Amino acid sequence: MILARGVLLPEGLVAHPPLRNLPDGRAGVVEGPDLSGRLKRRKDARLLARAAQLALPAAGMAMRPYAGDGESLGIFVAVGREPPDEGDAEASLVAMARTGELSLEALRSEGRALYPPLLPLRTLPNMILAHVAIQHGIRGENACFAGGEEAGRYAWEEACHALAEGRCEQALVGAAFSATDLASARDRLRLGLGGVPGEGAIFVLLGAPASLPRVVDPSWPDRIGEVGPVAAFLGLVP
Repeated sequence: MILARGVLLPEGLVAHPPLRNLPDGRAGVVEGPDLSGRLKRRKDARLLARAAQLALPAAGMAMRPYAGDGESLGIFVAVGREPPDEGDAEASLVAMARTGELSLEALRSEGRALYPPLLPLRTLPNMILAHVAIQHGIRGENACFAGGEEAGRYAWEEACHALAEGRCEQALVGAAFSATDLASARDRLRLGLGGVPGEGAIFVLLGAPASLPRVVDPSWPDRIGEVGPVAAFLGLVP
C-alpha cells in the first residue's frame, strides 16, 4: 500500500550554462529547490551536495501523512556514484603532487592541512540518507545503496523485506541523483558514459505489504536525462 509519495524531477531537457562547452550542453535540471523550513539549522546547507538538496524536500513531501515516531520508521535510500569534488580540494591535491605522483609525506603534512574538513560530509554517498534522517528525526532500520538504476531496486527490495519481517512499521524509501554539474560531466566523459545528464529525487512512504515498483517508462531519459537510481522508481510517478 502506497501511503504517500514525494517527487522532485526536472521538467525537461534545457540548455545548461555549466555544460555549454561540451558536445551536448543540455541537462535535465530541477529548479531550486527551496529548502526554507526544511533544515533544523540554516548552516547545515553547507553540508548538502546537490542530490541531498533534492532529497530533503522530496522526502518531506512523502512524509506528510506520517504520524509515528522515528524509532519505528525505516529509511532506505539509493544514490548515484560519489558526488565529485568541484575544486574544493584542489589546493590540497596540488600540495601533495610530486613529479606527477602522490607524495605520502605531503599527504601527512600540507595535504592534510589544506584538505577541506567539511568536504566528506557532502560527498560520501551515504550522507544523503544521513541528512534526510537527521532533518526528519528518523532512527529506525536503514540502508543506503550506491550505483545506477539497480541501486534503486535494491533499496526498494530491502524496504519490502524490512516491512515483511517487522523490522519497521513503515518505510521511507527513495532515490536521489544529480549529474548536471561540470565536475560530474568531466567524470562522465572520462568514464565514456553517453547520454544527457539529469537530476531528480523521489521518495515513497510504504506500509506493509509492499511490492516492487512498476517497469520504468523507457522514454524518461529522452525527456529528462539520465537520473541513475531514480529511474527504478519512475513507474510510480503519476
